[in-house]
Amino acid sequence: MSVSLSIEGKLVTGEVALDVHPAMTAAERDRALDAALSERLTELATELGVVLASAAHRYAKPIPGKDAAGKTRFAIVGRAEGDHLVPVRKGG
Repeated sequence: MSVSLSIEGKLVTGEVALDVHPAMTAAERDRALDAALSERLTELATELGVVLASAAHRYAKPIPGKDAAGKTRFAIVGRAEGDHLVPVRKGG
């Protein structure tokens, strides 16, 4: 799994790639996203002086295509609002 997240102003943006297989349930996928993202999202929220407003998987949205290893790609976007980092669901 590869996770790349950064801060741009009040936004946390990036991408994660996970091995999502056809038999995987949405709950299993969400748990995998939480495991992959929670620690890093919390670190970046702390840098912004805020806390997470939601579970980590809520910041992720699948994007077209696979990475070089054939893993499913997810865009990650969160915005600092008040004292929380809230998920931003572009295009949805």
